[in-house]
Amino acid sequence: MSGHEEQEAQPRAFAAGTITKLVAQKKNPDRVSVFLDGAFAFGVHQDLVLEYGLHAGLHLDVKEQERLVAADRMLGAKARALHYLAYRPRTEHEVRQKLLRSDYAEDVVESVIARLHELRYLDDATYAHDYVRSRFASRGYGPRRLQTELRRRGVRPALIEAALDEFIGADDALDAARTHAAKRWPRLAKEEDPFKRRKKLTDFLLRRGFGYDTVRRVVEELEEGK
Repeated sequence: MSGHEEQEAQPRAFAAGTITKLVAQKKNPDRVSVFLDGAFAFGVHQDLVLEYGLHAGLHLDVKEQERLVAADRMLGAKARALHYLAYRPRTEHEVRQKLLRSDYAEDVVESVIARLHELRYLDDATYAHDYVRSRFASRGYGPRRLQTELRRRGVRPALIEAALDEFIGADDALDAARTHAAKRWPRLAKEEDPFKRRKKLTDFLLRRGFGYDTVRRVVEELEEGK
């Protein structure tokens, strides 16, 4: 890494000066090192060079430099967020935490979050609906487990409840619990103690996210041979 690229990561005090050189960075050609009065001052994305009309001979006061660096920070945070979102949908909470862990300031993070909402790259209601629909259909998880997983991802309770109400009715949850129990019950046949067999199935269904009333009903049905 060259000297001026190393300096870019270091905090610096701004001082008015005239651009004497703009140099594409070897390690990251999308970034440009800005030299003021012959010394490295800061680095910015090449898009900002065009947007702000940076060129040799241009005088930059302190406020102009602060605006440039702030705009560069915002651009970097947005790019990091979009890269994070490219792999799979994320919640607002997940994106916020990712940016904060990447050492972006809170005001920058909140601005990026707001922009992502405007672009519809973030939508926790849609995320919750898709999550509940896919997880219930593919894995048969019960409402409580889905609720826990969505809360862990920072989705608001009202959005979680709306998604659960839309896709999982009481009969749906009961049918899913019966399906899991029918597969699990024969595997527990070697357990000679009826109480232990019942408890193991009960614990299994509870871990899958079904409510206690649903679990009790399903277990009782199996025990009665229904």
